[in-house]
Amino acid sequence: MDAPAQKLSDKQWQLAGKDVVSAAVIIAVGIAVSVWALLMPRPSGWASAPGLVPLLFAGTMTLMGIGLFISAFRKNGLAYLRTSLTEFSTVSFFQDIQTKRSIWIIFLSAVYTLILTGRVPFEIAGSIFLLSTLTVFWRRGGWLKIILISILTPFFFTLSFRFLFAMLLPGDSVIDFLLYR
Repeated sequence: MDAPAQKLSDKQWQLAGKDVVSAAVIIAVGIAVSVWALLMPRPSGWASAPGLVPLLFAGTMTLMGIGLFISAFRKNGLAYLRTSLTEFSTVSFFQDIQTKRSIWIIFLSAVYTLILTGRVPFEIAGSIFLLSTLTVFWRRGGWLKIILISILTPFFFTLSFRFLFAMLLPGDSVIDFLLYR
């Protein structure tokens, strides 16, 4: 073990190695979402851009990813990552519960981002995403609570952003359809 890593417990060193990977993923996703948000239309400037909020979130996420990488680097996370890659086992990797959870959230986020967003009204896309995510990760909440949260949260965001902040959200809106048609 290197000198900086000796000061850390094995668990802290292991977490630092995982943080290096997490930071790389967070930074990559943040940059990709930033580019996507910048390419969205701006009907009458940035105040009306549906990509403004995703851009702010993505920028913040990228900065947090950089901070996480710096912290992991200082804890010698790259050395742990190098060590763990030499001992890597595909079977144990896919049996790990954290790996399974990570694959689920990546899959659900990809479906939401690449398939639902912009093709389905925002509230419906958000409800489908929340329902599937809460079903996979939060079954203890009970079905009624999961369904209510999944339906009400996207409508709350639509009402907040459209009417309080006068900002568009990605995709059409069920509320616009009901009010203006």
